[in-house]
Amino acid sequence: MAINKKLIYKYIFIISIALNVLTIGYFIDKKVLFGIESRHQFERQKWNELFSTAHDSTEIIFIGTSLTQNFRLQEEFNNPHLKNMGFGGTETPAILNNFKRIIVRKPPKIFLEGGINDVQNGLNMDDAFKNFVEMCTLAKTVSPRTKLFVQSVLPTMTSKFNERIEGYNSRIMDYCKVHNIPYINMYHDFIVDGKLNPLATIDGIHLTPYGYYLWKKHLLPYINE
Repeated sequence: MAINKKLIYKYIFIISIALNVLTIGYFIDKKVLFGIESRHQFERQKWNELFSTAHDSTEIIFIGTSLTQNFRLQEEFNNPHLKNMGFGGTETPAILNNFKRIIVRKPPKIFLEGGINDVQNGLNMDDAFKNFVEMCTLAKTVSPRTKLFVQSVLPTMTSKFNERIEGYNSRIMDYCKVHNIPYINMYHDFIVDGKLNPLATIDGIHLTPYGYYLWKKHLLPYINE
């Protein structure tokens, strides 16, 4: 019986493709799993560092997303009492959980940033607002001496995101006015032609050193008061 070389080559090609796909999939999966574990390890380390220190009368805790996480607070403000509890990818439900863990320390000041991931991931902003209100309520009931500073959600390079952000910012700003909570409105200082200043961002959302410089200018009076 004659050997069909074309058929053999076809099967070899198919097997080769399948092996390549399996190999690539293995390494991608390994990288993803390693990345998730690395992130969890990073978060555990930050929580351990926070709770390994005793509460003191000068503690200032920042809670938020990767925007906060990437803010080199102690170096920028030359203040070792600033503690960064921002975590990449966190939506307001996770930020609320983090807030619950932190408020029991009864720090003198908390700076809250959150909402951008809810917007980006298409979450219901009514739910985000409810989470925000719960954080404000917790601050007043669990630690009434803690001064809570609410920061506006920053703009992005995406117009449809900015529309949702403006609506959310308006709601939290109104809530803060009614309940006498300091609201730090930074949104418009980051805007150029209706979008996030290109000089202030590396990818349309996350910030450059110049972006953090703009942010720092807004925070200085509140940190030093």
